[in-house]
Amino acid sequence: MLSRGGYEYLENKIMEEKKKKKLKEVAQSRSTDSVINRPSPIRRHVKWKMVRTKKTSQMTFEAAKEIADKIVSHFELLIVIIYLYYVIE
Repeated sequence: MLSRGGYEYLENKIMEEKKKKKLKEVAQSRSTDSVINRPSPIRRHVKWKMVRTKKTSQMTFEAAKEIADKIVSHFELLIVIIYLYYVIE
């Protein structure tokens, strides 16, 4: 569930976590060649699903679970189509 900060706060929080994780990985590898790029943005469907997921990992409503499953399956299908398009060309 969202706090008072809304989607913007959620996105900033996740981006900070991603940045910390990348910095930790670079520090562990001890590589001087590593360039730290900005983490990729969070996809809309991922944020939507996170907002409707309780701390117990259950969806807030059964309807939200059904919609989330459809969104994920459509996204996976889109990834496969894009991959096949580039392989064929």
